[in-house]
Amino acid sequence: MRNKFTVDPVRRGTMLGTDIRGIIAEEEEVQRRKDALKSLLSMRSKQLRESLEQRIKRARTCGDWIQLSQEECATLHKREKLHLKSQFDKLQHEQDRTRGKLTALKRAKARAQRIRAAEAASGRKRR
Repeated sequence: MRNKFTVDPVRRGTMLGTDIRGIIAEEEEVQRRKDALKSLLSMRSKQLRESLEQRIKRARTCGDWIQLSQEECATLHKREKLHLKSQFDKLQHEQDRTRGKLTALKRAKARAQRIRAAEAASGRKRR
């Protein structure tokens, strides 16, 4: 009878290989998310730097704010900037979390590869 607590070395290697593939897939997904966040932050930053005059010009070319006075445009612009700043702060926080997760995944992948290499080396020594 085989001890149920021992792990078959061949099966263990397969599981570890699957773990590495899973880590790599997750790493790629997190990297895509990081790139998307970077793009969003860039757009929000550009919008935050936009002056009232530039915003009015952009709004009127799009067909917005046509019937509004200068004061109403200024009020809307101020509200937009507050909203954009809030979004920007949330996106920065999310970007920091994503960066940390990506770093942790890279460490996990390197550790899994070291373990896999050590197991392969010990397997060759036994033969």
